[in-house]
Amino acid sequence: MRAALDARSNFLVEAGAGAGKTTALVEALFYLLDTRRPALEQAGKQIACITYTNVAKHQIKQRIADDPLVYVGTIHEFLWSLIQDHQRELLDALIEYNRGLPRPQDMAELASGLRIEYHDRGRRFADGKISHDEVLALASALIGSHSKLARIIAHRYPVVFVDEYQDTFPATVTLLLDHIATATGPACTVGFFGDSMQKIYNTGVGALKRDDLVTLTMHGNHRCAKPIVEVLNKIRPDLIQQPDTDKSAGEVRLILKLPGAEDENPVQRARTVLDTCGWPATGVKYLSLTHRSIAAAHGYPNLLQLYSKRGSNGRDDLLEGTEPYAQFMKIIEELCAAYEAQEYAHLTTLLGTGPLTIRKHSDKARINGILQEITAVRATGTVGDVLDAVTRAKLITPPGRVKSIERTIGAEDLDERAQRDADFAAGLRAIKYQEVVRLTQYRNELTPFSTQHGVKGDEFENVVVMIDDSAWNHFNVDRMLTGDDHRKERATRSRNLFYVCCSRAIRRLAVVFVTPLSPRSEAVAREWFSGAAVHD
Repeated sequence: MRAALDARSNFLVEAGAGAGKTTALVEALFYLLDTRRPALEQAGKQIACITYTNVAKHQIKQRIADDPLVYVGTIHEFLWSLIQDHQRELLDALIEYNRGLPRPQDMAELASGLRIEYHDRGRRFADGKISHDEVLALASALIGSHSKLARIIAHRYPVVFVDEYQDTFPATVTLLLDHIATATGPACTVGFFGDSMQKIYNTGVGALKRDDLVTLTMHGNHRCAKPIVEVLNKIRPDLIQQPDTDKSAGEVRLILKLPGAEDENPVQRARTVLDTCGWPATGVKYLSLTHRSIAAAHGYPNLLQLYSKRGSNGRDDLLEGTEPYAQFMKIIEELCAAYEAQEYAHLTTLLGTGPLTIRKHSDKARINGILQEITAVRATGTVGDVLDAVTRAKLITPPGRVKSIERTIGAEDLDERAQRDADFAAGLRAIKYQEVVRLTQYRNELTPFSTQHGVKGDEFENVVVMIDDSAWNHFNVDRMLTGDDHRKERATRSRNLFYVCCSRAIRRLAVVFVTPLSPRSEAVAREWFSGAAVHD
């Protein structure tokens, strides 16, 4: 890699799971800082490092001690930073972009001089608000058609690294390699780091094969025990990995048939098998493909279902605690957690400047009584019962949006949106509050469950992968195993996700097929897991 950097060659680092891709990226940053720091400082330039997620951004910034000579940001943050000051060109590009939409927005107000701003959720062109999709489209339009802008970017960032390249939009790859890297003037080196097999999002470029890229392959696996690496090499024979010499001890199990009745919780049935095999009672991560599967297993299915019907962002609003009701319940749970842990300083902070504050001993006694009551209601009551108890006690003030929706419940002659909000609130109030408690445990990572999409980059000592082809349409592991899935993109997604899941395990891996495999698929699974203990 150092040779490629010294030669100013564009390159791609293909790193299998557990190979140490992030470490390689960070070491490359340190090498550039060691060898080019004076030149970068004198010219006022930076190295750019583009990440796919905020988690990766913060991780890399921490590992390089947030060095000011390295710009670390998500792809949307990076592209927006390049174009946000070119407002006149942005307006022209946005007007042209809007014309091409199936349902163009009214942009009369924007054309009168309103500044265009990027918001990470939602768009309204008349207010100058653009979202993720527009940032990518406008950056491609502006930089692709203005060679001077491409030269300015290449001069400002002589080196650009892209983390998790497989999930990067194809248009972004084109922008970097065909416009910025080829701009006249000082050369800009582009380095891609990632793993084509770990592409699990539909929008990513996936495998990147170009003649103008030097490909560097990492064959080590510093995470997984040898038996797990042997399975990974069967799943992915085109990149054979070698485990560390001290990773020989490990265990792999293939569960083709679960004991118990089909209507019983499959996670509990899997636990029964693993308990008899000596697996630990704690420290086991169960990977389910969908949040719906986790909600069913952990006890908040009605809550998730209600929010999933709330709109395209409904589920995320619930999980992130950003929707008004979800935000209010999140604060209630934080208050109760602080009370139960006797963290009174934190409790005082949470109460803040609300109706109730702790100024004297009698205040503490009163709040203690209120929280005792709310704790009891949380255990047996509905969401409505808890909200009413909190509001009645004036413990904290509900968000204004919650207040306004509450007033519409049961009202007549509401417009369509208000009626939809009122129906949602009524449905929410009827759900058992313990579902909120269970969700909070999942959100705070107090449960052993994760979605398979959410663990890429993570690692766990013991992993159980739950495969249920009846639970989704975008993946089919059964047909992936036989290679006869007529939907090739689905087959690739299924193999990639299966690889990602299995490669999270450090010491123990169990793969559980909830639904029976076809005979041909079972034969392939047995071959892939030939060194494993098979339960059939």
